Amino acid sequence: MNKSDATKANIMRAAIARFTALGFDGTSMRDVANAAGVNIGLIRYHFGSKADLYRDTLAHVSEQYNNVCLSALAQARENGDVEEIIYSWLAAPLTRWEDSTVASGEEVLCFLNKMGYEAPELTHEVYESHYSYALQEWQQAVQTHFPGMAHADWLWCMTCLRGMYFNIVAHNDFTLWSLPAIRGKEPAIRRLAADMVALLHTYTPASN
Repeated sequence: MNKSDATKANIMRAAIARFTALGFDGTSMRDVANAAGVNIGLIRYHFGSKADLYRDTLAHVSEQYNNVCLSALAQARENGDVEEIIYSWLAAPLTRWEDSTVASGEEVLCFLNKMGYEAPELTHEVYESHYSYALQEWQQAVQTHFPGMAHADWLWCMTCLRGMYFNIVAHNDFTLWSLPAIRGKEPAIRRLAADMVALLHTYTPASN
């Protein structure tokens, strides 16, 4: 890694810490500069505005997130077990993350969780271009095992799953909620996957 790339990685690492802890509106460029040990001008040189810094950082970690999750999904599809498809994707940032130069997998999960509370105009473009396509591929892999489920019911199940998942993985020293951390996250994710499969198997389409 050359000096310029190392500087950018250092700034993004500081940005993730501040944006996760304080949110976009609560974080100033000076906060990030102080955390990174650089001047604001250097941040503007590499990234531009605060919004650009946020989006570029989100795009960077989303690419890493997609890579580890899609790799896990490919292996789980070979197995063909829907519980493994759910578990392997959810656990991948914790079990497969390799490059923590900018953030660990757990720190990225906390950052992505906080993303859901930011203004759509800040996150939507990056979400659609760098994040959603992989998530949709995973959801489709799960949904093929439950072909009769109505779309609205499917979305409800996925919303519930996402909420319970982030309650497990996004509560540590990095989180905004100040809730006790859940120890043994991987076994907790395994139980969540099993419970979700059991719930989905109880689904009965509404009669007309």
